[in-house]
Amino acid sequence: MNLDDMKVFLTIARSGSLTAAAQSLYVSQPALSKRLTRFEQELGAPLFERGQGSRALSLTPAGKMLLPFAEKWDDLQQEISMLHDLASRVHFFVDTDTSLGDCLLPGALHRFSRENPQIEIILRARDSRSCYTAVQDQTTSVAFVVQEQFSQALTTRPLLSERMVLLTCNAALTGPVNAADLPREREIVVPWNADFMRWRQQRLSISRHPNVSLSSVPMALPFLRAGGWLVAPQTAADSAIEAWQDLRCLPLLDPPPARTVYCVEETGRHHPATDLLLEILRSEFKGRSGIHWLMGA
Repeated sequence: MNLDDMKVFLTIARSGSLTAAAQSLYVSQPALSKRLTRFEQELGAPLFERGQGSRALSLTPAGKMLLPFAEKWDDLQQEISMLHDLASRVHFFVDTDTSLGDCLLPGALHRFSRENPQIEIILRARDSRSCYTAVQDQTTSVAFVVQEQFSQALTTRPLLSERMVLLTCNAALTGPVNAADLPREREIVVPWNADFMRWRQQRLSISRHPNVSLSSVPMALPFLRAGGWLVAPQTAADSAIEAWQDLRCLPLLDPPPARTVYCVEETGRHHPATDLLLEILRSEFKGRSGIHWLMGA
């Protein structure tokens, strides 16, 4: 008994007939029938009932006993093939702060994948602290974060900074807007970073928890449509307006500090694909209104 015998048996069992199985395996029906007979002789028991006047096959008790083993064998073969594929491809793991995953990277990653089909890119969104841990544990190639941490084992470089703006559907508003004059009950909060949350408390005199606190702008769209307002970084605002053109992006009179995005790698460890992704990001964001490109500027 070998892998090919198991494959023949499983194909016939799934097809229900020698004719369909032969077509699937690209062999002649007589050759497949001989192969099956030889396998049954080796096992010492028939595997299929051959009904007279019917081309359909049904499993014998011995065939039913063999079937789960054949399926496990097939699963194992597929896993081995996946391991071979894993070893033969270049893998590029990218971790990103959750608030960046929806606005900074999707377009760049799509272009990266299109231009580098030989590289398999794996993106994981998590909080900035977990991104740093993943880089240090060597479970990711590069991370993009919004909170800077200091470690001798890691290299953290500023990628870009972006202004904070107002997102609203209120057509009556004209910029620049004083956020302190906006209705508190309509506020939607995404905790972009510590600087933003401090600004919100100090400048807007808000110490209580917001009515609505979310993790990303896409989640906020229904609330914005219902008359809510949101302070957001430029990349998030641009992404939201692209998805729903009734949104408006307005400048603020006393905005929060610009949000800085950082690129994090392990010191002395650099994945070549990182340079390709950074160049795509540079071409997409350098010179865009409200965004200041910092890396290699």
